[in-house]
Amino acid sequence: MSQTSASARAPSALLAEARAYWDKYVWHHRHPWTRRLHRMGSWTCIAGFTATGLGYGWWWTPIAVAIGYGFAFTGHWVVERNRPLTFENPIRAGIANWVMFFYEMIFDVERDIARLEGDPPTTDDMGTQ
Repeated sequence: MSQTSASARAPSALLAEARAYWDKYVWHHRHPWTRRLHRMGSWTCIAGFTATGLGYGWWWTPIAVAIGYGFAFTGHWVVERNRPLTFENPIRAGIANWVMFFYEMIFDVERDIARLEGDPPTTDDMGTQ
């Protein structure tokens, strides 16, 4: 009996799948302004969560998340002219957003983009316009 659930797959297969998605995610955020708008959205979410945590009202969280998504979607629709990966897989895209948020603080995402320019991920399922 074979299982195909995530928990049944070998760690190397999961890492390969995560790497492939990361490449797709980074390629989908090639333009520096898209990433800047994503960072602004992420910082807005952090501010909203902080305000809620400090007791300024629960409503700061949904407002901050909505504004954060507004920044991110503006990056996709206006700058990159593509469809956000959130519509394809919201959990995975959300995780990748926070990975990119912290990754850019330490590493150079431009290096990843340059690596992908020679062999870009297929864009068939990326929602490009």
